[in-house]
Amino acid sequence: MLPNNCSQELTELIFVHLYCRISDVVKAGIAKRQTAANYLNALAAEGILRKIRAGRENLYINPLLLELLTEGDTTAP
Repeated sequence: MLPNNCSQELTELIFVHLYCRISDVVKAGIAKRQTAANYLNALAAEGILRKIRAGRENLYINPLLLELLTEGDTTAP
């Protein structure tokens, strides 16, 4: 289930950057660590973001933004 109070700041964060981390949400002052994790995990569960483990942290990738940016790029995988 998506967070009820998904802020404009969080929406902008996930559509301005190809990926974000929990620490990015915390650093932006949107939420504390546990709430930020809950928000990003909920967005990943709904398929809005894709959660990928990178070392000791998770990256939450915006696949639609990535597709838009690589559209027509013949070098993209």
